[in-house]
Amino acid sequence: MKTTYTKFILLLAATTFIACNEEEAPSLHISASADKTEVKVGEPVTFSIRHNAMAVSIYTGDDGHDYKSSAYYLLLGKTNDDLQNNNYRPIDPEITPYNCNFADTPAGSTSITDNLAEVVNAGSGDNLIGSEAEIEYDESIQQNVLKITSVHPEWWYQALRLHTDAKLGTNKKLNLRMRFDKDILGDVSSGEQRPDITTFQVVIRLGGIGVGETEVIFRDETVWDIYWNPNTAFTDYSVDLSSVIDAWQGATGKTMGTLSYIQILFTPSNNAGYLGDYYIASASYGDIDYIPFSTGQSLNINDNSGILKYQYTYTQPGNYQVVVIGTNTSMKNYSDSGYKDNVGNNIHASEYDYNTQFSTIDITVRP
Repeated sequence: MKTTYTKFILLLAATTFIACNEEEAPSLHISASADKTEVKVGEPVTFSIRHNAMAVSIYTGDDGHDYKSSAYYLLLGKTNDDLQNNNYRPIDPEITPYNCNFADTPAGSTSITDNLAEVVNAGSGDNLIGSEAEIEYDESIQQNVLKITSVHPEWWYQALRLHTDAKLGTNKKLNLRMRFDKDILGDVSSGEQRPDITTFQVVIRLGGIGVGETEVIFRDETVWDIYWNPNTAFTDYSVDLSSVIDAWQGATGKTMGTLSYIQILFTPSNNAGYLGDYYIASASYGDIDYIPFSTGQSLNINDNSGILKYQYTYTQPGNYQVVVIGTNTSMKNYSDSGYKDNVGNNIHASEYDYNTQFSTIDITVRP
């Protein structure tokens, strides 16, 4: 009886010991090396990875595969509340929202600060700031604004040009905050008031650069469905430029990669147009945009050799940090009630224990 009891205690102890061990992820070691750390574009690199991991992945460090732009890195340790209240997606550095506040330009200037905008003769390209346009102080909003003295609206004449100079993004909304001296249109021939017509035509044309090219191309293709009505109080006038961009692309046969500038004219319709001065406080276009999270390559572990090989070819010159990640996982840990319970508010909470280690290599790629 005593022998049986002793065996039972030993079996229970062994079972308890195994169970405790299964609740912890196995110990882990991982190290990575490369057959060469300096290569030319198009020259393959072979990575060797020694490990005892259950799962191995590699981030090669180039565009789309940068570990520090991955969801794993950016969301590590974030709670559910963090994820609900914040956007952790990587921002596209090539897409810059355009913002021009004319309050930043001193009164009497003949150019706009940082060359963010111009008023030009749409036919000759001559600068009109200092003659038919000027920066002046507006009492109604207590800041400097751009004033345009408009006498005769024509498609070839006074054009507001906004130098956006940024990669084309998802948001294509243009907004002008502006006011007009009067809220009624006039006959462009006689100057008589035309209360029967309440909106004037807005002609928007674009200068852009095709994908993979460098030359700025201006096209006078016009979308004839943009109409505004003049307000004497400062008002936000907004328009989505998607159809205007489509018109540019149709005329050039190219896909726009960069929006270089936006050119805006207020023109007559049915011989009626806005005759008078107007004032622009600010102009904006677009918004920040996001790129997808970077991804790594999961490597197949097909044997127990503890050695993995991975070959990769870089297509762009630069300095890249390669990150290799190994992970071991415990057996499933049940709560007292036998299923997932009280896992907490952390995004990484689970019924498993993880052991993760990293190995890094710096690679230089020459042209």
